[in-house]
Amino acid sequence: MNETMVKVMSDYGAIGIAIVLVGLCIWLIKYFVRQQTKDREGIMGLLQNELKVLHKDNLVNSRLNRKSIFMLKSLAEYFNKYFNGNIDKVNFKKKTDEKG
Repeated sequence: MNETMVKVMSDYGAIGIAIVLVGLCIWLIKYFVRQQTKDREGIMGLLQNELKVLHKDNLVNSRLNRKSIFMLKSLAEYFNKYFNGNIDKVNFKKKTDEKG
């Protein structure tokens, strides 16, 4: 009886160790996949926040660009209306008489 028990324990012991090792490998793979998913979600969250901030900045820049274009258009219309292409009136480099 003892010989059969030792034989059974030795046979099932190797199988038991193999089952435990396979179980640990499966658990380890699942753990790594879960950690990678968490890391990827964290990185994606950071990227999404950065993209939202960039989008807001781009909207502000486009609004300011439209505003500056409108101001330049208004200034050009003002110069055309009041100075009518007369270079002497618009020449800022021309020295003026400071006495008068």
